[in-house]
Amino acid sequence: MIKLFDLVKSFFYYLWSLINFTRILIINIIFILLISLLCYYIYNIHHQQNINNKTFKKKNQVLEINFNEDLTDDSFYQNNNKLELINKFIRKDNNSILNIVQAINYAKKDKNVNGIILKLHNLNIHDLSILRYIGKYLNDFKSTGKKVYAISDSYDQNQYYLASFANKIFLSPYGSVKLHGLSFKQFFIRDFLQKLKINTYIFRIGEYKSAVEPILRNSMSNNNKIILNKLLNNIWCDYLTTIAENRKLTFEDIFPTDQNFLISFEKSHGDLALFALENKLIDKISNNTEFEDEMIKIFSSDKNKNTYNKVDINSYIKLNINKNNIIKHRRNNISVITINGIIMYGKNNSDIIIKAIHKVYQDPHIKGLILRINSPGGDIQAAQAIYDELILLKKIHKPIVVLMGKVAASGAYWISTAADFIIADSSSLTGSIGIFSIIYNFSDLLNKFGIQQDGVNLSDRFNFPISRKMSKIEKRIIELTIQNGYDKFINVVSKERHLPIENVKKIANGMIFLGKDAVKYGLIDDLGDFDYAKLKISELTKIKKIRLQWENTNVLKISDLFFKKNSYIITNIINNLFSINNMDFLNSQKTYALLLNK
Repeated sequence: MIKLFDLVKSFFYYLWSLINFTRILIINIIFILLISLLCYYIYNIHHQQNINNKTFKKKNQVLEINFNEDLTDDSFYQNNNKLELINKFIRKDNNSILNIVQAINYAKKDKNVNGIILKLHNLNIHDLSILRYIGKYLNDFKSTGKKVYAISDSYDQNQYYLASFANKIFLSPYGSVKLHGLSFKQFFIRDFLQKLKINTYIFRIGEYKSAVEPILRNSMSNNNKIILNKLLNNIWCDYLTTIAENRKLTFEDIFPTDQNFLISFEKSHGDLALFALENKLIDKISNNTEFEDEMIKIFSSDKNKNTYNKVDINSYIKLNINKNNIIKHRRNNISVITINGIIMYGKNNSDIIIKAIHKVYQDPHIKGLILRINSPGGDIQAAQAIYDELILLKKIHKPIVVLMGKVAASGAYWISTAADFIIADSSSLTGSIGIFSIIYNFSDLLNKFGIQQDGVNLSDRFNFPISRKMSKIEKRIIELTIQNGYDKFINVVSKERHLPIENVKKIANGMIFLGKDAVKYGLIDDLGDFDYAKLKISELTKIKKIRLQWENTNVLKISDLFFKKNSYIITNIINNLFSINNMDFLNSQKTYALLLNK
């Protein structure tokens, strides 16, 4: 018996020793790996700096800007890749639009940089206001006599818009310039819902709040077609005007009628690249080798790399922009907060924005706020909460300047009204003062499959079940709440924009306006870009040298890892999808305003 006990004891002793040894071994391996990675990281930084320092001493270089897919409409001050800490460790570039324009501005005065190459194959920016902002700096760079060159396998509409700012545009022999104009299509599901026996209760205020049309109708209303057609034509005209000025062409040269296009295309024997060249949309057809040879003739050869004498944008930013940016221990005095996408109520959306604004409120060193908004709207409770937080800033005399992106409509416009000064791009979409709510009812569908719900209620208030028809009391509650929300919206706009109630009502009803029209109606104060916003906040705070503190309000979402590519803003003009929902008690049945993706 004793021997058996000793045997068991020995077994567990050696088993524990083995487990303990394995544990220590794993910890040591992990520790050694971490030390090795850290040493490699330090060596890599030092080695890269030595290479970069040698590179930047070269003369007659060209700054190569290779736009990557992570640089999107939401990347104004940071890259759209949310895994920032991992990126830093693996040295993945995490640049922003702001860094790029600063690099272009720095290169303008850099004696070692004599040109810029725009590599536009992967350009994923669809916001016309951002493309225009980059173009402004390219024009400024060109004003010194330095040249800009653009190259791509093919150009879609946004890629070609930016390429038009170049002195010379190159295109692959098998490429094309895809200018197809603007369009908007949507599915109508009224009959589909009826066949499924799904009933809908629709409540809206605003004649032009047509987001409910796909549910109410089988086709787009004539009124909505007229509005959309006007918006599309105005934005397309704005688009063509810039290209016409840059390329010294007429609208007909850039975008001929379908009949004239076919005549010209037949002359080019169906060759899209040749068509683009013959119609002066591009300057030269070149493959990559031919392009490199031409760049070598202009900027000489880098014998070590067997290519033209160049410096890439990422290295240029690291050595010239980042080290010249604001020193971290110096106090910033102006905060910049961005609101991107649909505004929703809760800790993962509106609460993050409110906390960022409250931080500005509490920090005595921050004297003002630039709020950049790129949102179609969302939940009215969230919009109201953000608006209230901004009003607190105004009460302690911290000025607010709102800069609108491609869209700041409905709930996003509600938030914007709190600003002391509102700036938008000429193509920004704003307004949409109106409210709607949709409730789906599945009672008929459930009954078809023999499913019933029964029970008792003390009242019909705020129940809104999906398994039975709505009562008159429930309908009336929603109608009154919607009306109350709309009245508040009207009053907020009237108060903050100093407009008579009657004037606001004339431009309400869910109407969408381009930035250039919104100025006329007093919805915004002026047209401009981020530079103008900085100038204005400097003026309002009476601070000559502003130092910006960027607040990160982005949230890592699983969808961000899969869905990166958005369709071009111009093709996403959906005045009937900019909306806010003012029913907090319909949290599980809300319909939010969405920008469609291709």
